[in-house]
Amino acid sequence: MGSRLEERDGKITGILTGKNCHGEEKVSRIRSQFNLNDYEEIHAYGDTSGDKPMLQLAHKAFYKPFH
Repeated sequence: MGSRLEERDGKITGILTGKNCHGEEKVSRIRSQFNLNDYEEIHAYGDTSGDKPMLQLAHKAFYKPFH
């Protein structure tokens, strides 16, 4: 699950296709793929500010910025 890059003539252009999987979009994708009520405990790991909304979904959230 993540952002997708455009491909033209067998080459990656560096342009995103669709929405950037960041912030609330990441949460939306997680919720569309998983019924979170089916899990007793959710762990989430993030390393950017865009992961913070996803971390709010977890029972145990771990955040460590990448430097």
